[in-house]
Amino acid sequence: MLSSNCTVHVMDIDDPIRTEDTIQIQPRKDEFLAMLAHELRNPLASIRNAVEVLRRLDLQEPRAEWARDVVDRQAAQLTRMVDDLLDVSRITRGKITLRVAPLNFAAVIVRAIEVNLPLIEAHRLKLIVESELLDIDLDGDEARLTQVLANILNNAAKYSNEGGRIWLSVEIKSGEAAVHVKDEGIGIPPELLPHIFDLFTQGPRTLDRAQGGLGIGLSLVRSLIEMHGGRVEVFSEGEGRGAEFVVWLPLRREQGLISGRDVRDSQATLSHLNF
Repeated sequence: MLSSNCTVHVMDIDDPIRTEDTIQIQPRKDEFLAMLAHELRNPLASIRNAVEVLRRLDLQEPRAEWARDVVDRQAAQLTRMVDDLLDVSRITRGKITLRVAPLNFAAVIVRAIEVNLPLIEAHRLKLIVESELLDIDLDGDEARLTQVLANILNNAAKYSNEGGRIWLSVEIKSGEAAVHVKDEGIGIPPELLPHIFDLFTQGPRTLDRAQGGLGIGLSLVRSLIEMHGGRVEVFSEGEGRGAEFVVWLPLRREQGLISGRDVRDSQATLSHLNF
């Protein structure tokens, strides 16, 4: 019989086993995700090729055109999710590298907008761009930075109410460029805000937002921005109050080295896009 002054120490003998199992499972999980992403890309490529064939047939039947466009949009969304999944797998295994070169941020922003135009137009959203602030030179991987901004814009469009507004602006502060993407959508609950960039984190789903994704896009955004020596922040006053994402990236030490034609071409593209 134990006395009242005796202290009993209980040790969970399963904890070391769980830790060891986790260490052994993690590499296999990463390899499986990479294999899954690769395998899914082949049928998706075939679907998108078939859509292009249908588009060239110049179908006159409205229902056929509608069905073709639905397949095209959903295949594009699935392709984005698979690409994100593959990139997350590469990052966790340390197998992703950046192709850094001098670039102007205007071209990056234009391409990110073009990627999301079908979704923006489908939701009848108003995208407001302060184009006079886009003449900024950076050192970075243009494809990856386009992917980062495209993911943030996609997130804003998905969680905005139909007919809502999204603002995109750029500022220069203390040797950094800050890209702001603000929406007036469903917002982010306070308890989720500190974890929004964690892998597989998602907000509450509703029936009209079943396309919430895998919860990996924002985690990928943070990883790619940090690889560029930058950071990303998020602000929201709560549910129903919208959200704002801010991406900070270091400027080139000497501005104005990028071709003026690149800047003019990007500005012209912005002026002709239908926001």
